[in-house]
Amino acid sequence: MSHDTPEPIPGLSGTYSPEDNKLRLTSAGRLDADIYAQVKAAGFRWAPRQQIFVAPAWTPARADLLAELCGDIDDEDSTLTERAEERANRFTDYQGKRTADAEAAQATVDRIADNIPLGQPILVGHHSERHARKDAERIRNGMRKAVRLWDTAAYWKRRAAAALRHADHKQRPGVRARRIKRLEADERKQQRNRDEAAHWLKLWSRDGLTVDQARAIAARCWLHLPHKEGDRPDWNQCPTAYGMIEESQHPELYAPRTLAEVIAAALAHYPAVIAHCDRWLDHIRHRLTYERALLTDAGGTAADRSDLQPGGRVLIGRDWLTVVRVNKSAGQVVSVTTNARYCRVRGVETVKDYKPPTEDTAAAVKQAVKLPPLVNYPGDGFRPVTRQQWKQKTADYKSTRHEPATAEHGAHRQRYMMTSGYELVPVYITDAKLKDRPPAPIEPDDPGPTVPPPTPDTAAHNRRNETEAREQEAEQTPHRQKLDAMRATLRAGVQTVTAPGLFPTPPDLARRMVLAAGPGSMAGLRVLEPSAGTGNIIRAIINAATGADCVQVVAVEINDQLAARLQTQREKTLYATSANFDIRRADFLTLNGDLGTFDRVIMNPPFTRGADIAHIRHALTFLKPGGRLVALCANGPRQNRDLRPLVDEWHDLPAGTFKESGTNVSAALIVANR
Repeated sequence: MSHDTPEPIPGLSGTYSPEDNKLRLTSAGRLDADIYAQVKAAGFRWAPRQQIFVAPAWTPARADLLAELCGDIDDEDSTLTERAEERANRFTDYQGKRTADAEAAQATVDRIADNIPLGQPILVGHHSERHARKDAERIRNGMRKAVRLWDTAAYWKRRAAAALRHADHKQRPGVRARRIKRLEADERKQQRNRDEAAHWLKLWSRDGLTVDQARAIAARCWLHLPHKEGDRPDWNQCPTAYGMIEESQHPELYAPRTLAEVIAAALAHYPAVIAHCDRWLDHIRHRLTYERALLTDAGGTAADRSDLQPGGRVLIGRDWLTVVRVNKSAGQVVSVTTNARYCRVRGVETVKDYKPPTEDTAAAVKQAVKLPPLVNYPGDGFRPVTRQQWKQKTADYKSTRHEPATAEHGAHRQRYMMTSGYELVPVYITDAKLKDRPPAPIEPDDPGPTVPPPTPDTAAHNRRNETEAREQEAEQTPHRQKLDAMRATLRAGVQTVTAPGLFPTPPDLARRMVLAAGPGSMAGLRVLEPSAGTGNIIRAIINAATGADCVQVVAVEINDQLAARLQTQREKTLYATSANFDIRRADFLTLNGDLGTFDRVIMNPPFTRGADIAHIRHALTFLKPGGRLVALCANGPRQNRDLRPLVDEWHDLPAGTFKESGTNVSAALIVANR
């Protein structure tokens, strides 16, 4: 590989981490276009948060490029755990920012929704309809934004937890053992490739190689030849040495190659393949040394700490399985055969725990894996062969089958071989000892011990359920509940109601009225709201209450749809029964003594054509001795003339108090004591 930068570039440094097998390139400044193109073509990707280039895995080409750019490749200073913690902290910061943004969006929604609470209907035909529809659209957009930001915050929370779990997972002994097995498989593969390349190199290096010998070698090694001047390559017909030595099967595309040219190509190709395999083998063996050392420091896997025996019980996944056979390679246990229904052979690294066998399970497993006898006798259709003939037959054309027990004979094994007509026939070895089929079995009174079926790990299952329950409970935060309410509101949409002449009480003003009505405790009081409307005053009363039974509220509303909405609101509050939250659908001016008397009356009556004067005078008749009325009224000459003599306090409200309700009417707050 050639590059335009033969000397190391100042300001560049390269590192390698055997924990994740990644190469990293750090630059003190911006890379020029040529170097950036080389780095990108090699597979390095820019990590903007870390401000480095990262290659997903080590390869000889990437390592050569990094060494050429930086001079030396150093070991990575930070560990996998440290990088995972840094990543989790970064994700936590993202979560915090998105949470703050979501809370801000939610606060905006709450501020706008003071005029149209969540699920509150729009008043069609009312002077506030146009303004309310704009607010409803702003609420919907704010809700969508808040929901999206909450979802994003939850996403980064999961990413942070996943980063730490991934680092912990990578360092588990079982996972490390599986990684070692994959590396050992890669080592064997590269060693096979190297041995094969060395074999072909030896053949191509023989003295006195003839054209026929070269063609015979080329037919098996598939040596590809470089193009030469005059060729018109057809990429669908890749040029190989076979069929092109001294002549060409496609002369219109490729010129013939002399024997010397083919030998020269082979002598250049296979040493390069061997060198490439050597690079991989050195790297893989370096990683194996590292992984094996860490696995030893961790105490090895659960199987390494146990003497696995047939009949023992191993915990794999969630189940306890019985070991039927322990499989070894080069003296090392590599897997176990269990009594699992599916996937009976499991890698030894998947074993989490082990229980030694009992006498019963050991005997049951021994009986279960005991092979039936191998028979050898002549019969009809049997093919007689000698031992030597049977031995010379390739494995693809012979087999040994298990024959089940019948009423005439017991279970046994029988040799079979394939004839020239591709038919399997039983075999009788003429020069081997004669051995007939065993007699039919007799059912014993005691069948003996049996292999126990797989059993689930109940304790681990319970721990997992408890963990999931705690996580689900942690998710049910007030924010989550508010988020679910927003989702439900977005699905339901904003409803419409016809209610002319209604000016909803601003929530701040409703709270002020409740404070004026009950500067002390409201425990045990009976309160009347004779013009309930959208329920803002009722919500203020409920929020000021200290318990479900501390205050009794009677609400009167003339509009059927608004009364139905109040009924729905009642079911969602502490006042679950009509005993302490009574809703009447009626014209308040037509009600008399059937409502009873009240300790407090808090009201925002209609202002149209002086209706507020009539409503307030009628409300005064419902007060008990010592009771108090707090009301809103228009601050006009008629109200000042007719109501001022009846009240104890008169407070002019600031201009624009009802601006959010769609009107600039001048209003006053009055207090009357009986």
